[in-house]
Amino acid sequence: MKSTLPAKVATRLLLALGLLSASPAPGGAQAMPQDLARATLEDLLKIRITSASRKEERPDDVPAAVSVITEDDIRRSGITTVPELFRLVPGMTVSQINSNNWAISVRGFGNLTSNKILVLVDGRSIYNRAFSGEFWNSLDLLVEDIDRIEVVHGPGGAMWGANAVNGVINIITKSAADTKGALVRIGAGTRDDGQAAARYGGSIGNLAYRVSSQWSTFGGSSIDSGTAAPDGWNSFTTGFRADWTRDADTVTMEGGLVTGDAHAMWRRVFTPGVAAAVANGASFTRNGTLLGRWTHTRSNGAALKVQSFFDRRRRDDLDVSELEVIADLDVQYHTTLGSRHDVVLGGGHRHNDTRLDGSYTFSLNPPAAKSLISNAFLEDAIAIGNRVHVTLGGKVEHDSVSGWGLVPNARLMWSVVPSSQNLWVAVSRALRTPSGSDVAVTIHYATFTGAQGVPIVLAFLGNPNFQSERFVDSEVGYRLNLGVSTAVDVTAFRGQYSGLLTHEPVAPVFESTPFPPHLLIASKYANLLDADTAGVEIAAHWTPFGTWRIDGSYSAFHLTPHLDPASKDPAAVTFDGGAPAAQYQVHTSVRLGPKAEVTTGLYHVGPLLKTNVPAYTRADARLEFAATKQLSVVATGRNLLERTHRENADPTNPLRSTLVPRTGSVRLVWRF
Repeated sequence: MKSTLPAKVATRLLLALGLLSASPAPGGAQAMPQDLARATLEDLLKIRITSASRKEERPDDVPAAVSVITEDDIRRSGITTVPELFRLVPGMTVSQINSNNWAISVRGFGNLTSNKILVLVDGRSIYNRAFSGEFWNSLDLLVEDIDRIEVVHGPGGAMWGANAVNGVINIITKSAADTKGALVRIGAGTRDDGQAAARYGGSIGNLAYRVSSQWSTFGGSSIDSGTAAPDGWNSFTTGFRADWTRDADTVTMEGGLVTGDAHAMWRRVFTPGVAAAVANGASFTRNGTLLGRWTHTRSNGAALKVQSFFDRRRRDDLDVSELEVIADLDVQYHTTLGSRHDVVLGGGHRHNDTRLDGSYTFSLNPPAAKSLISNAFLEDAIAIGNRVHVTLGGKVEHDSVSGWGLVPNARLMWSVVPSSQNLWVAVSRALRTPSGSDVAVTIHYATFTGAQGVPIVLAFLGNPNFQSERFVDSEVGYRLNLGVSTAVDVTAFRGQYSGLLTHEPVAPVFESTPFPPHLLIASKYANLLDADTAGVEIAAHWTPFGTWRIDGSYSAFHLTPHLDPASKDPAAVTFDGGAPAAQYQVHTSVRLGPKAEVTTGLYHVGPLLKTNVPAYTRADARLEFAATKQLSVVATGRNLLERTHRENADPTNPLRSTLVPRTGSVRLVWRF
């Protein structure tokens, strides 16, 4: 870990500072947005979200547990990588595995690909069909382009379909009309070897547009207190967005390209009888996307939305190459029927082609797979009197791999005291459909020499008969607003999972290839674990003054496994959900006059008992200073309480885990 800025980077920063400071000031431009001064709860209550019910509504009116990270939250955090932003979400567990990989979860089940969370960017799913989840190091966005991040805690399958089991994350980017002008950000730090971002937006008649690019390079973490880990990575993303509006019609086109390479530190088995080793070669990502959306709004408020996207994603992890091509079409219609019914309905179709050319360590058989997914959904929010609403809905989906699936929900919202107290309850069902790995994978994860010198290889095998994992969730929530300065949100939940993954032993076989001849001892995937979960999430906001804001949250989680008597997987009996029993965080932001702002955050995460990760508390701090009307200087410190700490040590993880180091960085942000 470096302790000083590289000389070349420092020189460039000083040169840029001089140039930017000397630049003429456009009229009225400000280096630091005035967001905090107006970020009272009254303003926050004006936010509209779309991820819970696919229609615009206030978060307080949603009969579900929702969190919103606003653009002001993002700016005040000083965070510039998307996975780290999720630390701001109450109850969300962010566990950094090494410098370039994270295990992220909502209400448990955190793992490398977070297979029980559905992640969307402007409604575009980034779900990976081969691995059932997301690779977080390939989700690279210019954070200044993000308008908000909406997080729905709990099942979202009734609107978004399979794999929206424990939560839905929808990253909403800003309209091009809201990003006119130019922005430049450059920076470096003790671990961030360098970052540079640029954006420019404008308009031509009814057309608003923007283009943006970002380059980032990150140093490694630590294997132990005195040994650096070779897990550095870098990423480059570039994209565009155009929004055309005339009368009742809005058309959006956006696209982007993400490229990157990372030393992921995969554990590899190359030859039977030779111990597994950590491979330090680079993994490469090349992702391209194109999205189009047309919205037509009628005079009575009814709206038709048609969206389609095309993704091409390629990953090359040393000796494993994956190519995924996705074409998706989604149509929805929102209208009211009479004075009591607010209806959203629609459907869609997705074509997904995946090919994975594997290795002895990891392979799929067959290597190529195609899936076709068709769906239809309907939700009706019914007003019963002036203070009670009942929402009934569901989605039916046909997957060419897993067959038919139905994910309904029922929700009730009671406005106990209009505009200040709301009580809601919900019952929902969700599914996680089998991935390519679940049904067709072979993973050789360990090897050693047994009696008489016979090599022995341990393996996991996919199961062509693997079924969808099922989840039924019950929730109750209470929201309280005390004027425009204080708000409290409490949610309690209980869930029942059925058919979770277990590893069931199969008869050993003797193999002659690859050389040398060896004994294969394998376990096959099965659905022989059920589990009950329970927990509570509490979030509070207080704005004592217009220039001072405090946010805090606490969450508790507990999982009880129930193993089928037919199972022979002893590890499943001790499964704890991979999440801490309790965690909390507190953030405060203070505006110090017209030119300076200080933000601090304190995070406490309880121990992960099964994987022997101790509890830790981390403190972050950020100072932003407006040097000129165009230029602000941002200094950020992370993990200030300890030199290093561990967040993940799952022995089943195919990556080597490392320690998270203390870091500091300085950035220059120029707006004009």
